[in-house]
Amino acid sequence: MTHSFTYIDIGGNRAQYAVADEDHRRDFHWSTDHGDRGVAPTFAQAQSQARNVLKDTMALHRRSEEALRADSYSSTWRPRQSGRKTYSAADERK
Repeated sequence: MTHSFTYIDIGGNRAQYAVADEDHRRDFHWSTDHGDRGVAPTFAQAQSQARNVLKDTMALHRRSEEALRADSYSSTWRPRQSGRKTYSAADERK
């Protein structure tokens, strides 16, 4: 039997992982919806390994997205041109 779990990171992103019951070799197999797989000697260790892999993968993905966002902000941001004339209410009265 396989037990499915949902991991939610600090950004609110969700990912699934599963841990199978002990097999004939007394191992616990785990997998994530990101394609990672592993084997652990106990159910708790299998759960922990799967969560840690998801945490690392999701943090890396989040940092990559933040870096891309920062690049797009810096490339589209333009400082005001100092030669541009500004108008005030006093200019309108002239």
